Formats: sequence, structure tokens, C-alpha cells
Amino acid sequence: MMTISVDNTIRLELITENHAEELFALVDSNRIYLREWLTFVDRMQTVEFARNFVNGTMQRNKEGMEYAFVIIENDTMIGRIGVYKIDNQNKIGEIGYWLAETVQGRGVIAKSTKVLIDFCFSALQLNRIEIKCGTNNLKSKAIPEKLHFTKEGIIRQGEYLNGKYIDLNLYSLLRSEVEH
Repeated sequence: MMTISVDNTIRLELITENHAEELFALVDSNRIYLREWLTFVDRMQTVEFARNFVNGTMQRNKEGMEYAFVIIENDTMIGRIGVYKIDNQNKIGEIGYWLAETVQGRGVIAKSTKVLIDFCFSALQLNRIEIKCGTNNLKSKAIPEKLHFTKEGIIRQGEYLNGKYIDLNLYSLLRSEVEH
């Protein structure tokens, strides 16, 4: 199992079928909170759905189309992060993340994203990383802003969420901007 250490209590584990039940329980206990910004939440109604979701993720991981991790703090799953929609020809990946409501505001996502950026540029040899998030999702957009991403603009009606289209901020970070 691929594991990336974030700090002495937090690690990222590449998702496996062993994570399916805990992932479902985490989504289920944070359903109201997560569904405000995440489209998959309403579809994940059973452990079986979570298992199929994880199996699809594992297949895409194996094919190098994405690297999806669960965030583990002191042996408890608290969220997910990954690089998705990897375009190997153009060396672009898109980072996405979410965290349980009870562990918000402690810098977990910022630290995890920083470690994932290093993985993207070194191990995956990507050139560009994108983060897209709802223009009104203040917590999510604080991450790329804190990590010196460039806001490139707004993708108008870029996502269908909870029965309506929302605008997304598009942020990017280039490998040349982090190499010294």
C-alpha cells in the first residue's frame, strides 16, 4: 500500500477496498455538511455503493489516471484527497479534497495538499496542477490561495450541484513556480 507521511500524526494512504466501509461511515456521518459542495454524496447511500466507488478508484489508480488517497490521522480516516483527471500527454492533474466537519480548521488539508503537490511534481512528473472549487466555497478556495496557486478565472456554471449550476474558481500551480 502506498503511504505518504504528512506529519507525525497524519498520513495519506492510497485507497484500497479495506477503506470502503470506513469511507462510507465517514460520508454518512458528514452527509449534510459534505453535500453542500460535493456531488457524489447523495449517490453514496450504501456500503455496497462505497465498495464499487472504491473499486473504480483503484482501477483508475492502477491505470495512472488518478491517485486517490484517504487522509488518516492517528489511525482514523478523516477525509480524502487526490490528484484526478490526470492528462499524461500535457502533464496536468487536478487536486480535490474534503474533510470531516469535526476536523476542520486545523490545517490538515493545507498540509496534505502541500505533500500531494510534491508527489505530483516529483513522482508523477506533472507540470501543472489545477484546483477547482465553488466560488462561494470559502474554506476550499482558501487552500490554493494559501499555497500560492494563481487564480486563472471563473468557470461559469462549471458544475451541476444540488439541482443548480454553480460557478467554479480555477486555480493553477506550475512546476516552475515551486522549483528553486
